[in-house]
Amino acid sequence: MARDLDAFLPTIVDLPDGSFELPPNPRSVRQLKVILGASAVFNVTLAAAWLAWGTLWMPRIPWLLRLLPLAFILPFELFVWYVLRPPVLKADAMEVSSRFLLYRQRMPRSDLALIYRGQSKERSRKAIWVNYYLFVAHDGKVGLKVAAGSFFPEGMAELAGRLGVPLRGDFSEKVIGTVDLSKTN
Repeated sequence: MARDLDAFLPTIVDLPDGSFELPPNPRSVRQLKVILGASAVFNVTLAAAWLAWGTLWMPRIPWLLRLLPLAFILPFELFVWYVLRPPVLKADAMEVSSRFLLYRQRMPRSDLALIYRGQSKERSRKAIWVNYYLFVAHDGKVGLKVAAGSFFPEGMAELAGRLGVPLRGDFSEKVIGTVDLSKTN
């Protein structure tokens, strides 16, 4: 049911400056907002409880110290809410870029050879292989990688068409750094 409602969303959005962007899967947007909202509610409730506890049971604590956690948590939570954004892929005449949370990746558009669906290691202690859309240069090096769960497959296919590059792979091959371009044809 939710996927049917998402079908009415534009797959690629054309921007006034001539560039275009692929918005994220609305499910990942909702998930990020729920996590951030729950964190904000928990932290503000904790600070308000400190304020109430200090007022009712410890009246000798100065008001400034009672309000201090709330004074730090409210601006911090507002900062987090407005700065942390869901992933977006943007392309213009010069480059393709990806922005997720506070991390931005860029790749010159002239270097882009293909978009490959593959698995790449997630940075962690254990070897966790995650499905990614890998933006591959002409020499086979991965220039950009975007989590597959963040975007609809139809949207990525349309983005590849707009960029004029093929979309290859099926998320079965594990890729570390480079893609063998001879196997992708």
